[in-house]
Amino acid sequence: MSKKRELINVIESYKGKQEVFKNKITEISNIQELTQMGIEKRINELAGPFEVVAQNAHDKAIQILDSGIEALEKRWRDNSTGKLKDSNYQIGLANTIKMIETGAITNKEDFKNIIEVYKDDYNALATIKNLLGTDKDKLELYTLIPKDNREYNKKALSDLINNIESYINPFNIKDSLTMNLESMINFINTRLKDDLSIIPWEEVQ
Repeated sequence: MSKKRELINVIESYKGKQEVFKNKITEISNIQELTQMGIEKRINELAGPFEVVAQNAHDKAIQILDSGIEALEKRWRDNSTGKLKDSNYQIGLANTIKMIETGAITNKEDFKNIIEVYKDDYNALATIKNLLGTDKDKLELYTLIPKDNREYNKKALSDLINNIESYINPFNIKDSLTMNLESMINFINTRLKDDLSIIPWEEVQ
């Protein structure tokens, strides 16, 4: 199962349980036969066990995100600085750079194929982008190079962690959280790939 699906499952499961818990609190609060003290006692009896549920969901979601960020950062390292030790890769990159410098690559499809080879090596992509310069005749090729969105990706996942800290915890289990949790699920569904890398806005359907 992908990290994206794992994370969605954790949040969706918690959302369902929290809605049931919130409804039970509402029902207890409306029992006219109970005093205020009796209502609070009943609610606290339910809240204790549910605090454990909230903490478990919180810990699981954070663990998925932490391991996802760690895996992404490892992949980014391996695909950039890690490639420096690969002599065949470096020879191929040097040849590609030479062809771009001499203007030998002008066909859009050829350039697309080159970008596909180096799409995860942001150092190589930055070099290729600099070689193209800002000439108008190179603009079409320039736009084919994917943006380096690693920092944005890390910020998006950091924001997601902050939201989980805010809305999945033992301290606000009595609040109405459905909209906040649905917003998180929607973000994960629309903006994250299976490995938790970000989907660029231009690719969002």
